[in-house]
Amino acid sequence: MVSILELQNLEFIINERKVLKSINFSWRKGETVAFIGGNGAGKSTLLKIIALLSQPSDGKLSLAKGASKNKWKNNLGVVFPDSFLHDSLTAIENLRFYQQIYGKDDKRFIEHILNKVQLVTVKDELVGTYSKGMRQRLSIARALVHQPEYLLLDEPFDGLDLKSKMIIEDILNVHESQGNGYILVSHDVKQAFDLCKRSILLHDGEIIVDEKSSQISLLSFLDKYQSLLERNENEFL
Repeated sequence: MVSILELQNLEFIINERKVLKSINFSWRKGETVAFIGGNGAGKSTLLKIIALLSQPSDGKLSLAKGASKNKWKNNLGVVFPDSFLHDSLTAIENLRFYQQIYGKDDKRFIEHILNKVQLVTVKDELVGTYSKGMRQRLSIARALVHQPEYLLLDEPFDGLDLKSKMIIEDILNVHESQGNGYILVSHDVKQAFDLCKRSILLHDGEIIVDEKSSQISLLSFLDKYQSLLERNENEFL
């Protein structure tokens, strides 16, 4: 399978602290990957580097042959804790704004994606009036509005009700079925295993486990994850 991005001995240092240490990672076309780990493991930092929003302190980031940085960014949809939505605009105005940033104008697709995230009935209401679940669903729509092949999602299910979680899970499953890939940052090991074919456990800026989800048991992964969290707790006692 073709590699679309490769990281070699990548490191990230901030305030003299190594947030990422000798990261080696290859992302293949159409692959769904989970980054799992506790707070401070380096998951979000790694995602920002892959999105080209942060520069590594050392190491090498390589894109597929012929892929420029601009082409890579245009083919990414990102969902971070900051929704990047404008509260003073309606849902449909937000999506038109972001679609135009990517040089597109496809009103039919905007209607389609609003229907997928079940917001079409409130598309003309100001986003500032939306609940957290509605805002997160609209963030997913924003990430998809330019029809990217690849998604980067940082805790997209955090604090959501069951309805919103199921809607987002369905969208990710459809995205994968179309041959597209995504990277999902999560604390929820079971959900990550269900949604991703490959699971990576990060701890203290290092990759501890990198396995196909089908080749390592959920229980074994959970045990490893729990032991690392307990080690962290003991270090602070």
